[in-house]
Amino acid sequence: MKINIKNKKTSGAARILIIISAIVILILAGAETYHILCYDSTDDAQIDGNIIPLRTMVSGYINDIRIKDNQLVNKGDTLIILDTVNLSAQAREADAQLEAVRTNLRLGNKQLLASRYSHSAASFSSGSAKEEIEAAKANVFNKEQEFDRINKMFAHGASTKHSYDNAKASLDIARAKLSATEKQYESSYAQGRNLKAMVSAKELEIQIEKAHIKEAEARLAQAEYLLSHAFITAPCNGIISKKSVETGQFVTAGTAMASVINISDLWITANFKETQMKNMKPGQYAIIKVDAYPGIKIKGRVESFCAATGARFSLLPAQNATGNFIKITQRIPVRISIGTIKSGKLLLPGMSVTAKVKTK
Repeated sequence: MKINIKNKKTSGAARILIIISAIVILILAGAETYHILCYDSTDDAQIDGNIIPLRTMVSGYINDIRIKDNQLVNKGDTLIILDTVNLSAQAREADAQLEAVRTNLRLGNKQLLASRYSHSAASFSSGSAKEEIEAAKANVFNKEQEFDRINKMFAHGASTKHSYDNAKASLDIARAKLSATEKQYESSYAQGRNLKAMVSAKELEIQIEKAHIKEAEARLAQAEYLLSHAFITAPCNGIISKKSVETGQFVTAGTAMASVINISDLWITANFKETQMKNMKPGQYAIIKVDAYPGIKIKGRVESFCAATGARFSLLPAQNATGNFIKITQRIPVRISIGTIKSGKLLLPGMSVTAKVKTK
């Protein structure tokens, strides 16, 4: 009896192929089972990012536009320039007003210093006059004593009429000098009070000028702020979208002229079923697959959970307190941070992805 060696070799190779296939199937099944048991996944997910509108804070004509739709820009790049003639004039006017009030303040300080000197001089004069009053009173007292003595002597014939008249005249002169000194003191005192009031008034004027300076500084700051906003710059690294203005167009404050899509700060919003949230928590490892780039995986981390289900943010949230209630499994938005793609592929907000989170 002849044995077919060729058939034996063929059956042996087939068995080896079957064994290898079985091992591969077991490995794939084990891997799939591992993912099913340890990962929660959803394809209801997309890339999210900030879309920042470029708005003008001033009104005016557009002088220059340096961007076009879908252009890549860097943070700080000048994108749009408005006419600055009027804004520059306002800034120069505010600067001139500030310099004027500062000059008034310097003049007021000098006048205040002069008033204080005058008040000090008046105070010294008033003090001197007061001392002269005391001296004049003492002189009047002496002249009164002398006149009383001579008057008694004259009454007894022990003094001449000439001596009597001289003593009387000296007393009258001393009294007149006392009266004049008192009036001089009153005048100096009144002048001192007037100068003190002037000093107080000048101090108030200084305070007013300081307030005017603050007001002028605020106007200058506002004018310079508006002038700086005539130059629209990129707030971040991103891509220009929806440019809606042209050179020469008049725009009003608050007009949205374009949008910048921030491509340097992207994340994943994955809507997981509420039944998948049991073991999910911030910090867990995630794997992201982007539909646009098959075969490429991105690493991520769970950052946070939304405080309400997605249905709560709809225009017409479901009202379950009705007779026709149907229980529907809700989805909760989960924010997942992501890294960059090593291949250099560009990620854009709105791209569909599949997110897997390792929960066990």
